[in-house]
Amino acid sequence: MILYNILIFTFGFWNIFKKSKALSPVLGFSFMAAFAFWVFSTLGAPINSTAKVFEGLTVLFGLSILGFILISLSKNKIAQVGAVVMAAVGLNLYVTNPHSTLDPSIKMDQEAELIVELNHDEAQSIISELKDLSFIENVNALLKPFDSDNTELDDFYKVDVKEGYDINLAISEISQLNGVEWIEPNEILRLEPVTSIQKTAKTKFSKTVSDPMAESQWNMAILNMQNYYPLFKQSKYKPVRTAKLFILDSGVNPNHEDIGSNFLRHQSKDVNANESDINGHGTHCAGVASAISDNGIGIASMSPGSEWVTVSSVKVMNNFGYGTQARIVEGIIEAVDGGADVISMSLGGKSTQIKEVAYNAAMQYAEDHNVIIVAAAGNNAGDASKIVPANSEIVITVTALDRTLNKAQFSNYITNTNYGIAAPGTSIPSTWKGGKYASLDGTSMAAPHVSGLVAVMKSLNPKLTTKQVFKILDNTGTKTKANHLTGRMINPMQAIKAVK
Repeated sequence: MILYNILIFTFGFWNIFKKSKALSPVLGFSFMAAFAFWVFSTLGAPINSTAKVFEGLTVLFGLSILGFILISLSKNKIAQVGAVVMAAVGLNLYVTNPHSTLDPSIKMDQEAELIVELNHDEAQSIISELKDLSFIENVNALLKPFDSDNTELDDFYKVDVKEGYDINLAISEISQLNGVEWIEPNEILRLEPVTSIQKTAKTKFSKTVSDPMAESQWNMAILNMQNYYPLFKQSKYKPVRTAKLFILDSGVNPNHEDIGSNFLRHQSKDVNANESDINGHGTHCAGVASAISDNGIGIASMSPGSEWVTVSSVKVMNNFGYGTQARIVEGIIEAVDGGADVISMSLGGKSTQIKEVAYNAAMQYAEDHNVIIVAAAGNNAGDASKIVPANSEIVITVTALDRTLNKAQFSNYITNTNYGIAAPGTSIPSTWKGGKYASLDGTSMAAPHVSGLVAVMKSLNPKLTTKQVFKILDNTGTKTKANHLTGRMINPMQAIKAVK
């Protein structure tokens, strides 16, 4: 942090004493030398840390603001000196301790309260220093990605702070270690809450499929699925390969009668957890996206068959519907390394950070491997851009519609997200725990409509990117009654026809 002080003080006093023939050249040279060294050490190529880039932009912005203040206070030298000192204190606190005012209401994992990013080349020595701190219990790496050479994810560690130790003080002390690039709380997130479990009134639906609950699937009727399923009987709509859809949730029951033959096991450190679902939420989402359609059992889904889409599970939420940020990041890594084409995430929580570095690294890992992430917008009746992971710039964010094509009352709006789209999300029948069926409400139910459809699109063209898929969904989508809040509703038949 000494370098930041040198930058600020030489820059500030150079401006204050710019008319001094003795001091101005010395201070100017000192600032330029320090600035050159800082650029080389902090922003020098190759840039191997998003935190470094953000840190660099923060310093540049801070110096610009300081320069503006010094010009404004040019007639008052004492005030100028005070501004320089305050800038040094403020910038150092921000860069070294971005959570100095961490909201006490943030709930963190008691087994690993913090996620810390370490300089890759110095990681082992920094870990030793961390373990020497009296308030640290354990330091453990996140799940190591297969393609670790092309991601920063292996630079993140879970840090367990001793019970009773002040978390803000812990963050402050850890921040002082050279090589610590970023710290964020390992927050506890939850499954997007279900607003009701209710019976679904029967609606007129085509007899295109033999599933007995199809006539109660108003969501399928409003999506004109009677025109969707026949497409796949045509020779020009054949899968290039089977797409792999991963549900990151409370697990999935692969023994459910309407999921079993579409389920695909993948290599995992905890297969038993992935393939069980006491909560039921994950099984419900899996059914919406990829239940076995036209099999004379249960419901129809977005999938025309297991030759098109298989569904896999990564359990990132416990049986009560809660999970940690670190586990969700690890779940994304597991899904990408398991060969996912699409990841469906009907979970989230309010964003409390200036930036979500670990999440962003995981999202980028998926993007770099051409894996499309679909996330629920959230059920706070507010702004989805305040919710993680829905606010990521590289995920497709899904808001929920009711039967009238209005935004569901509980649903967040997607106006400020990068790739916002809509799907039905009230009274959605699907597979449920205990081999049963249930109708649920939530953006959790809207998201798998989209992820299931995207998986079918990827089976037709595995090279499709997130941007390309969203463009198709948006261009072919149906306008809603609150289009400015929801974006367009997916039109499955037209989306499939538009895939090149």
